Amino acid sequence: MHKMRNVSMDERTSGRGSSVSMASLARAIRAVPLEQLVALQQIVETGSFDGAADELRVSQSAVSQRIKALENQVGNIVVRRTKPVQATETGQLLLRLAKQITLAQEEAIHLIAAQGQQGVVNIRIVVNADSLESWVLPALAPVAQGHIALDIRRQDEHVSTRLLRTGEVMAAITADERPVRGCSITRLGAMAYHAVCTPEFRRRWFARGLTREALESAPLVQFDRDDRLQYRFVRRVTKAKIHPPTHYVPTSIGYNDAIALGFGWGLMPDSYARGYPEGRLVRISPEQVLVPLYWQQWRLSSPSLDEVATAIISASGKALVAA
Repeated sequence: MHKMRNVSMDERTSGRGSSVSMASLARAIRAVPLEQLVALQQIVETGSFDGAADELRVSQSAVSQRIKALENQVGNIVVRRTKPVQATETGQLLLRLAKQITLAQEEAIHLIAAQGQQGVVNIRIVVNADSLESWVLPALAPVAQGHIALDIRRQDEHVSTRLLRTGEVMAAITADERPVRGCSITRLGAMAYHAVCTPEFRRRWFARGLTREALESAPLVQFDRDDRLQYRFVRRVTKAKIHPPTHYVPTSIGYNDAIALGFGWGLMPDSYARGYPEGRLVRISPEQVLVPLYWQQWRLSSPSLDEVATAIISASGKALVAA
């Protein structure tokens, strides 16, 4: 027979226990010393406790003590002791907090130093390769000539929010329409693609049209292994999962040139295809593939981050198509 436990009035009050726990957690996080968050940031960025110690010019033991104290403070493990060291889910949230504090500090330095030597604010963003190498750099040129130092990461638009979610970047151009927690989202438009190849390649491989057999045999050009755009197109055409011979060329210009040189076929933005001499490339399908793009950024008051966002959003209206 089970004994009945006396239940306090606080525990019987709906939600009261969880709110007390939340309040305790809030107090604990607000009391975390900045040096502990900085230690976490350096560990994740360098991949090791030793690397963080070198960056911070302290002993490895001091870094370990700061992380142990941080984990005791929040009641959760914040890093996995792997090679390289990786942040846990809790660690990723604290890492974003650390970088938001760093951003606020840099902007404060810039504002205070505005009448003297101008400070610099570092803004980290992630952009898909096709956007980066076509319209994003011209859009950010005026921003880069000011007080902002840009750290641009290149990542496929379908996985770029991963860096935003882990706190490695402050904003992302992404194909994901679901906002990352703690971020705002703005629809930019869409990049338009067509499946293209050289006339000789089409005559050799697609003489009978875009059949499943032809797509299974004809060499395909992929940007990298994160690039799934071609496979989604093939799946739409054939209703099957196929594995054609594949060339990987991990730059936008190299990818496009590989197609124009006859390596294989691939989906190319219309703006790039128009840059080749007339007759150099032909379409293997009339179907246009639209990839909607979104701008996601930290929901944080930051004049510098907002300046980058304004430049991107403004340029996207001319560079992208409505979708």
